[in-house]
Amino acid sequence: MELRKRKLILDVDTGSDDALAIMTALLCPEAFDLLGICTVNGNRPVENTTENTLRVVELLGAQTPVIRGCASPLVAQIDPLRSRRRRLEEGRDADGDLVAYHAEYLPLPPAKGSALPGAYAPIWYIDTLMRQAEKVTLVMVGPLTNFAIAYRIEPRILDHVAEIVIMGGGLYEHNSTAAAEFNIFTDPEAAAILFECGEQVPLTVMPLDATHRANLRPCHAELFKSWHTAVGDFVGAEICERIRAYNLLQPLHEPDIAPIHDALCILYLLDPSIITELRTVRADVVCGGIADGETVFDTRHFTDAPRNCRVCLNTNEEKFAQLMVDILSRAKSR
Repeated sequence: MELRKRKLILDVDTGSDDALAIMTALLCPEAFDLLGICTVNGNRPVENTTENTLRVVELLGAQTPVIRGCASPLVAQIDPLRSRRRRLEEGRDADGDLVAYHAEYLPLPPAKGSALPGAYAPIWYIDTLMRQAEKVTLVMVGPLTNFAIAYRIEPRILDHVAEIVIMGGGLYEHNSTAAAEFNIFTDPEAAAILFECGEQVPLTVMPLDATHRANLRPCHAELFKSWHTAVGDFVGAEICERIRAYNLLQPLHEPDIAPIHDALCILYLLDPSIITELRTVRADVVCGGIADGETVFDTRHFTDAPRNCRVCLNTNEEKFAQLMVDILSRAKSR
């Protein structure tokens, strides 16, 4: 299958799975012209996610600009109940060692460079998109604050967007609460704005139902470590830490698996057949109340509201793992 090269913007809250999504995009220059990587508060504060993003970019020797984004959600932190409902982010194992999905800083050398001086992600989105002759694909794998603000400032930016792909939400799967997934729950109002955009541009949603099948395993960690390179050691260690975190904090349908949620968005653009169940539906976000942050996907054949997204509900796990190995192997010498 021949790919057309896409202009691409990533929006990340870089912890471990964001790091692998960034690496996957950077290692496919034949498929992506990566215009920039915006950071946002999410897995860690924006100071950390920005530094972590810079570390990953420098690990691969890339020159892609990193643009610091929003330090807090639109309104979510005003409601104290939201902070009480968040999922358990870290804990201690039987030996008393700290276990977390995302370290405060990725175990990579401190970045030598810095985020784009004087730039802030919402304004950068507007300036960058409005001057593009070719439409741009947006991949957003953290809370959706940056683009929501940009769209509220300048709605015409949608005229320059080819497609939006977001990692977030869940039909049957949830993690932050009984109803909500982390990225959406962190800023439900921003997510509601993004789903509004889906009535004007193609919007593809990668919820936990799909990403919980986008797994790497201990055998993959050992393969990456066997390269004896900085990239291989880093990827192998991150897989191991994610496996520990999920086993302790959020046991899934089987033990010893590490969902690499965010990378699935990139692999979907490279090979849409990696998704084995895709439905066009109406989606909305609940803002407030006991189901705060819930993504409601109307899967009925009949709906009285415009369909605004394609939701991915299952993944070919073997194909996902093989593609990840194939792409990351491009960095064997780094």
